[in-house]
Amino acid sequence: MTAPGQVKGTDGKLYQATPLTKPERNRARWLAHHLVHRDGWSIRAARRIMADRYGVFRSTGAIAADLANYVCPHCDDE
Repeated sequence: MTAPGQVKGTDGKLYQATPLTKPERNRARWLAHHLVHRDGWSIRAARRIMADRYGVFRSTGAIAADLANYVCPHCDDE
């Protein structure tokens, strides 16, 4: 059983289920974009890296949606 405002992750740990602020969402989107498009990681690997190294917990679907809806000015020029 989880307390209100908490979700159980696939690793069995409880995490705070607070919505991201606009700056946090932009940081997560930027980070995912760089890991997937610049560094060539898969979305699943990017999710793991974001959680392990940066403390940003996002679902695979949320990362995929962020990447689909984000237009990078640098990549758009190419």
